[in-house]
Amino acid sequence: MAIKDSHETVPFFHSLSFPSGSSMKAILSTTLLLFGPTLVRGLCQKYVDAATTAAANLQSAYFSGGTYPSQPVWISAVDAWHLQRLDGLTGASTYSGVIDTVFTNYENELQNGGSYDDVQWVSVAYLSAGNVDLAKKYYDIASTAVDSSYCGGGLFWSSARDYKNAITNELYLATSGYLYDVTQDTQYLTNLKNTWEWFDASALRGSNGLYNDGLSKDGLCANNGQTQWTYNQGVVLVGLGFLYKYTQDESAISTAWSIMDAILADLVDNGALRESCDSTTAAACNNDQVSFKGILVEYMAWFLSITGRDNGTKYSDFIKLQADKVLQNAVGSAGSYSNLWYGSNAGGAVWTAPSQGAALGAFVAAGAQSC
Repeated sequence: MAIKDSHETVPFFHSLSFPSGSSMKAILSTTLLLFGPTLVRGLCQKYVDAATTAAANLQSAYFSGGTYPSQPVWISAVDAWHLQRLDGLTGASTYSGVIDTVFTNYENELQNGGSYDDVQWVSVAYLSAGNVDLAKKYYDIASTAVDSSYCGGGLFWSSARDYKNAITNELYLATSGYLYDVTQDTQYLTNLKNTWEWFDASALRGSNGLYNDGLSKDGLCANNGQTQWTYNQGVVLVGLGFLYKYTQDESAISTAWSIMDAILADLVDNGALRESCDSTTAAACNNDQVSFKGILVEYMAWFLSITGRDNGTKYSDFIKLQADKVLQNAVGSAGSYSNLWYGSNAGGAVWTAPSQGAALGAFVAAGAQSC
């Protein structure tokens, strides 16, 4: 369903063209400085250094022929985004070309496969790179999944159009907010508000304050009780961040804080995030699941950058603790990292491109905090 596009990717905002006399370039400059590749609130160099090493290992060990052949395309989009945000911390452009190469090679897959969540990871990565045109095209693909006839609203997960899940709708909140932030086109803000109104009223959130995978397919649209993956708790924060920024609705902050408190209460073991499939003794997580924790931490850091609303230093401290736990428990040789953040490996560690990317995300998020 993706649209073949011959647009040349513009690596950064200053290469884009703007109408004469427009203030858009100033708006976009500020936006990308704060929320695009760069997410600096403070700067904690030890984590930036760890991220630099992890990124070099990700590329040398897992990037080949212009792709990450051992992982799904959507995780490659996330990795391209992690790398761009690292460039934002260092002030370099070391990885500015990765997204162009990756999605030139994955274009056929994006046209003929994947799901509506997949294309939105790509949209976020392109926005981070300053390519608003391609970001809009992938966003528009996702927008075809918006539907009010099934479960009263929200987006379908795939072209089967029989399932509405958390991550697809959370990403639509984030991409709608991000596009409004960059373009000031009010349609994106309307989409953000409408999607949040449906999402918040849906049965997706469990009694413990965390979001389950999706809604039941029986027409009742009840919470399906499936796993409360870590990334489902992180991505929603960015939509809430943009909602607060542009409406000043304090309920967006209180909701985000309640989600983060639920994360700290229910998804942490020994101070570290633990996916339900993580095990020190048995490798049970698949490629997708191994990537989730890094996404949660990065999106939490992004929320703090958008809003400036930490609860004291509670959440920024948590972000830094995750990086510390990765360095304590997940480190291997030559800058490689496993999925085990919460404990020492006793045969259950997964050492893959997604685990490496997740560690990179943790370091980038921590690097953006004040030491």
